[in-house]
Amino acid sequence: MALVQEWVESISLDVPEPMAGTIARQVRMAIQEFFRQSEAWRHRETFTLTGDEYEFILGNLPANTYAYASRHAYITYSTGDRHKLTSTLPERLNPRTQGCPTEFAIDGNVILLSAIPPNGVLEVEVVVQPTRNIGEVDDAVCDRWFEYIRHGALAGLLKAPDRVWTNKSAAAEHERQFLLGIAKAKREMSRNRSRPKRNVRFNKGFAW
Repeated sequence: MALVQEWVESISLDVPEPMAGTIARQVRMAIQEFFRQSEAWRHRETFTLTGDEYEFILGNLPANTYAYASRHAYITYSTGDRHKLTSTLPERLNPRTQGCPTEFAIDGNVILLSAIPPNGVLEVEVVVQPTRNIGEVDDAVCDRWFEYIRHGALAGLLKAPDRVWTNKSAAAEHERQFLLGIAKAKREMSRNRSRPKRNVRFNKGFAW
C-alpha cells in the first residue's frame, strides 16, 4: 500500500513551508479527483454460488473506498459453462426465481443478480472511488499513477492564494501534468474494455 504520508514526505522536499496536515489534505483531494475522472482504480471479487442467494456483499473493498460503478460480471457454473452478465439498474431486477441470471446490478456495495443461480462461481469487477478520508492506495494502482497524483497535490498547494509558498506559474505546470495523467489513465482503461480488434483484409485482386 502507498500511504498518503509518502506523498506528504515527497512534496515536503519541494515545498517545505506548509504543515504536513495541509499537504495531506491536498494529496487526498488529488487522489479523489484523479480516480473520479479516470475510473482507473478497479476491484475484483469472487463469490461461491451455493444455489440459494442472489445478493453478494463486496466485503474486501480497500479501506475508505466505495464501489462507484460496475465493470463486468461472469458466472462459471459447476458444469464448466461460463457466461457474461449484462449490467442494469437495481430497480429493474426481480430475482424471485431460480435459474441462470442474465443481468446484474450494483446497489451500494451489494451485487444483485436477476435470478438465484445454481452452484458455481461469480466473478465481479467494479470501479472504486476513494472517500475524503482515504489514507492509502493499492500498490497495483499507485505504482503507475503516483507521480501524477503528486502533481495534482502540488497544483492545489501552490495555487492557494496569499501563502508564502504560492506559485501560480508552477501550479499551472503541475496541473497540466496532473490532467495528462488522468487522460492517460482514461485511455488505458478504455483500451482494457474495448473489443478485440478484427483483422483487416484487403482486396488483392483489385489494382489501379
